[in-house]
Amino acid sequence: MYSLLQKKPTLQTDPYPHVVIEDALPWDLYEAMEESFPEQKVMTDENAYDGGICYRLKSNKLLDPKVDIPTCWREFTQYHTSAEWFNEVTDLFMPYMPKVLHKKFTEDDLGARGWADVNKNIWTDCQMVMHKPIEEKTTRTPHIDNPMEMWAGLLYMPYPDDQCTGGEFQIHSTLSSVKKVDKKAGRQIYQNDLGPVVKTIPYKRNTFVMFANNSPNNVHGVSKRENATMPRRSINIIGEFKRGYATMYNVQEIR
Repeated sequence: MYSLLQKKPTLQTDPYPHVVIEDALPWDLYEAMEESFPEQKVMTDENAYDGGICYRLKSNKLLDPKVDIPTCWREFTQYHTSAEWFNEVTDLFMPYMPKVLHKKFTEDDLGARGWADVNKNIWTDCQMVMHKPIEEKTTRTPHIDNPMEMWAGLLYMPYPDDQCTGGEFQIHSTLSSVKKVDKKAGRQIYQNDLGPVVKTIPYKRNTFVMFANNSPNNVHGVSKRENATMPRRSINIIGEFKRGYATMYNVQEIR
């Protein structure tokens, strides 16, 4: 299986560690995945989040042999939750990873989030994600991710004929060291800490963005979609610690 990091991207560190890769997958593979995106399996009540705005089909279902998933998707998910993939990512972000990750991992060390063995301390996930077309607010306000998360990546997969604008990944600066976030609002950043957008990654076919979650100042969001008539599609790839095992940083979460 072709890795999303196959092109050996240059790590960018301003304002925090991230990579942006255009044409991330070979186009024949990308188009096969695009054409076979199993929307009906994604957009079900059991996969609904955020009040039915967002739908996530997680790797525990994508890898379940009882679930009928196109072969290209199953193989993509298998690789991007594997130890080989995990080691690729930790090697990329190694200067920003805690010492517990300064080693080579095997399949015995990792579990797929959602059905991981309780004895596994590190979990991976590869999710198909769809957001309903909404215009009255941004798809995601400026926020940070769960401190248990080590890193996260997004592969964009918009419909080829999607003409809307917006839905872009935005990297923010911060005005101060972030000490607390609004947990109820999805770890949203308070305005007194929020700086301007310093980089925007377009919502464009076969574009991959990935960042290390090594600081509470790694703030990001999604811009407002204009003239949206189609769902926003992406693949979300995650590595995280088991709850209670470790975190990447400390931040106060106001509930």
